Amino acid sequence: MISIVIPVHNRLEFTRQCLACLSVQTYRNFQIIVVDDGSTDGTDLMISQEFPEVVVLKGDGNLWWTEATNWGIRYAQKQQDKRQESFVLTLNDDTRVAPDYLQTMLDAYRKHKPCLIGSVSVDSDNPEKLEYAGAAFELYTAGGRHLSEDYHNSYRELSSRTSYVESHSLPGRGTLIPMEVFDKIGLFDSKKYIHYMSDIEFSVRARKAGYRLIVNVPSVVYEFVKATGIQVERKVTLKEFIDGFTSIKSPTNLRVRYNFAIDHSKTKALYFCFDVGRICTGFLLRKVRIMKSL
Repeated sequence: MISIVIPVHNRLEFTRQCLACLSVQTYRNFQIIVVDDGSTDGTDLMISQEFPEVVVLKGDGNLWWTEATNWGIRYAQKQQDKRQESFVLTLNDDTRVAPDYLQTMLDAYRKHKPCLIGSVSVDSDNPEKLEYAGAAFELYTAGGRHLSEDYHNSYRELSSRTSYVESHSLPGRGTLIPMEVFDKIGLFDSKKYIHYMSDIEFSVRARKAGYRLIVNVPSVVYEFVKATGIQVERKVTLKEFIDGFTSIKSPTNLRVRYNFAIDHSKTKALYFCFDVGRICTGFLLRKVRIMKSL
């Protein structure tokens, strides 16, 4: 049984499209748990009318991604049949997947277990553009890179060269997690990582506990890139950049990144300084490139 946990908030059309993709999966032993964190756009009514088989858990708007996901996991834990293999699939609503998506995830798990299985991410508007295929990093100086760069950000090149990539972390956007992992390392940490980086932190904990982190190339998530967070390609103003250091909605939130440094890096505060320096340098380099192109 796969319990698909999807946190949502006021994105009715994205949620509808995501649920429609899941409703036609070739693998059928799954349940969908939508955690509707205070939507006011009629998301819950739409789901009850169009997808009555979907479980909807209602929040008050203060759960954010991490605790909303934990709500779904706790529900799945209570419902699980321990006589069969059970999994949680974390998924965002601003995605679509092919009908064989769940089957490819299960096939990869059985091939590589014990492991967590992550998805390749491509741009929904340009499926050839590879957005994610794993990450490599070290925990001393915050160095690292996106492994999609090794394939020139081309899904065609990736799929022609390999069937899977081993990663140092996995995002929550399409990750299959055996239920036993939660028993071993706990849930996502919603106290230190309210919205961003809880998925990365969880996968790092899982890797430390002995689980491989596999990105399965045939398991593709088509991501609506323009709907996700702060875009690197977008011209972020200096004010937006600085505000990102304190915003819950920002991946550069300093408290979150400090917590990760203390929890998992080898050099603690020094890692945090390197990490912030890397973020600032990246912003300045993007500004310089923009100015040169004018």
